[in-house]
Amino acid sequence: MSARPARRTARLLGLASLGLGTSMLVSPAGVARFAGVDDSPAAVPVITAVGARELAQAAGLLAGRPGWAWTRVLGDAVDLTVMGVALSSRRGRRHERLRTVTAGAVALAALDLLTALRSLGRGTPPAPTPVRRPTTGLVAPLVDVRPALAGEPRPPLRTPPAAATSDAAAAGAAAPQPGDPGVTVSDVAAARMPDAP
Repeated sequence: MSARPARRTARLLGLASLGLGTSMLVSPAGVARFAGVDDSPAAVPVITAVGARELAQAAGLLAGRPGWAWTRVLGDAVDLTVMGVALSSRRGRRHERLRTVTAGAVALAALDLLTALRSLGRGTPPAPTPVRRPTTGLVAPLVDVRPALAGEPRPPLRTPPAAATSDAAAAGAAAPQPGDPGVTVSDVAAARMPDAP
């Protein structure tokens, strides 16, 4: 799964956590009644604690961090265990309400687990892009400077291919060449400069 859909799913789970956590903190007794566990004295403190946990998870998930879905997976395991124990001791309408809430929690837990598993693939680096050497522009060719650093004599300069005009070729034949003994770079440059009008 690419990073963008994983972040989108994480934000959706964050909205679910925000809604659940807010309702559990605002009205824990109402949530207990809706879930069919309002006959237990431990229901309100447990629901309040779960609401605080949901809001903490919402903070990471709304930031688009799919890895935070693992905190929901762990919370789902605890919640489903508690619901299973409560379901075994309920009868009648309370049993039906708690069974419906448990089925919804199982569906949400499956989405949490799927998002958490997909978040594992986000750390793989992309394939490296091959770097091509530029063939045009103001890029100078690489020069091996190791012989110069070692004190070896410099090889003579190469003359360009014979693509010049006949006048330039005639002038170049009489001009001093870089490989001639006793010829300096300034001599070669002076010979190649055009005559003043």
